[in-house]
Amino acid sequence: MIAPLRKARRIEAVQGQMHQRAESALARLERAQAEVERERRDIMAVLNNEAIAPFVIALAAPRLRALDVQIGRLQHEAAVQRAVALEAAMRLKRAERMTGKAKENAQAAEERASLDEALEAFIARGGASFPPA
Repeated sequence: MIAPLRKARRIEAVQGQMHQRAESALARLERAQAEVERERRDIMAVLNNEAIAPFVIALAAPRLRALDVQIGRLQHEAAVQRAVALEAAMRLKRAERMTGKAKENAQAAEERASLDEALEAFIARGGASFPPA
């Protein structure tokens, strides 16, 4: 009964690593998205400056369009990665439940074996007899 418990723990460890990787990939995407949005805000702040806006508009417009496309792409990738992270979390929870059940089964088997040994030792004693019915 120890082998299934060991196997369940390995599966749980692997699922935990997969969940951690999915979460870190999501965090990386969210950081990239925040960086792009910060750059967009910086450009918009420059455009809001009335003194230099006419000179910068021609240069800023293509960059703003590119940033908007990049933000859209990152939002889509983050949504997909959120789904992947959720699925990994669900698999991890299933693995944790499986490990818990395997642990309970291993403990029950150990208790049964211990009880069997105690009964056999009791019966093996020379003067042992069953109580009258």
